[in-house]
Amino acid sequence: MKSRLAKNEALATEPKVAEYLQIMDERITQCNKIIGDLISFTRISSPNYTVVILSNVLESTLSGIDIPGGITVVDNYGQGSMEVRVDPLQLLKVFTNLIVNAYEAMLEGGELTVVVTSKESSVEVAIKDTGPGMSPEGLEKIFEPLYTTKIQGTGLGLAVCQQVITKHNDRLEVHSKVGVAATFTVTLPLFSESQ
Repeated sequence: MKSRLAKNEALATEPKVAEYLQIMDERITQCNKIIGDLISFTRISSPNYTVVILSNVLESTLSGIDIPGGITVVDNYGQGSMEVRVDPLQLLKVFTNLIVNAYEAMLEGGELTVVVTSKESSVEVAIKDTGPGMSPEGLEKIFEPLYTTKIQGTGLGLAVCQQVITKHNDRLEVHSKVGVAATFTVTLPLFSESQ
């Protein structure tokens, strides 16, 4: 819209018009994000399962995110190549959302940690930030659709994550206190030939 209107030189040279065009452009971008989030929330399909190496999904996730300066990423994917049976695209969406939320919580910079821990028949992926933490009230609502504490947030990202993980019959948990870092943990069963 802005580019079409900017072609009219008379409009493009008016400072007020240029300012309003910029505001409209920003609002359109926000609306597109909200619509995209709503579509994601309402159209989560059944998982298309395949066996993948978990560390590959995590590396792919991190390489696709532009982590801001001032944030250090520490990753520890544990021992070897742990295999999980998941929908890799849906899992990538979950990890992307959790990592973006983690760095957005650290306005002054900090450390983003991704740790994979193998249990007996499962694996845990913990994504931890060094942000301000969350209140007990916030923790109770964190996975509710449309709940957000962000100015630009839609409140659908974590609800989508919870839905995806639930459809996988897996678990997503959060641990945090005010003033203490938040940790989101995704628990997935390790792949075995009997699955």
